[in-house]
Amino acid sequence: MPDVDVESDERAAERLTFFSDAVVAIAMTLLAIDLPVPEGATVAKFWASVQHDEGHYAAFVISFVVIASAWSDHHRMFRFTRRTDSRLRLLNICWLFTIVLYPFATKLLTTGEQTLATHAVRYGFYALLQVCESGLLYAMLRHMVSRDLAPGMPDREAHGMAFQSLRLMAGFGLSIPVFFVTTYGWVLWFVIPVLAGRLSSVLRRRRGRTRGAGGSPDDGK
Repeated sequence: MPDVDVESDERAAERLTFFSDAVVAIAMTLLAIDLPVPEGATVAKFWASVQHDEGHYAAFVISFVVIASAWSDHHRMFRFTRRTDSRLRLLNICWLFTIVLYPFATKLLTTGEQTLATHAVRYGFYALLQVCESGLLYAMLRHMVSRDLAPGMPDREAHGMAFQSLRLMAGFGLSIPVFFVTTYGWVLWFVIPVLAGRLSSVLRRRRGRTRGAGGSPDDGK
């Protein structure tokens, strides 16, 4: 006879995952609703219309990739989840709240007058949203590990997901004050996560070489 409690827990985890997937899919779809439709009776005029609204299309692509990456990290984490509790559900709802705000934040990037001050507020809000989203993923991961809600999650996988969230928080978080000085603060969104990833790879290789060197004397005994 199957264990009813375990079955119920696994079913609850599946329902939470399916619900999250549905909300993410809707948010990704909503990104396209406000995209401007190019106009023009000729190819030249049509292309000129596209170039005029290229900022809208760029913002759409960036936000689509951001949401897709967030969903990928969420999926990567929840495929190990076997049980849920009220704290995990609350954290997940808060994470979904940040996801559904992305269409609004994307529209905010391309609407209104773009002075340095308004640019800082618009892009700063977008960056803060990313910090909150990544932070909530990190909080869910820590809670899963501490409460043993994902018993099959390998330590290496958990460390990798934690590092992914932390480097995104660093890249987007550090860009917020920079936006009040220059409009190029968004460069940190890409540079810091990439540099952090490379630094992590270098450190792992060095640790591997150190362990190998430390183990070689024992091999000769």
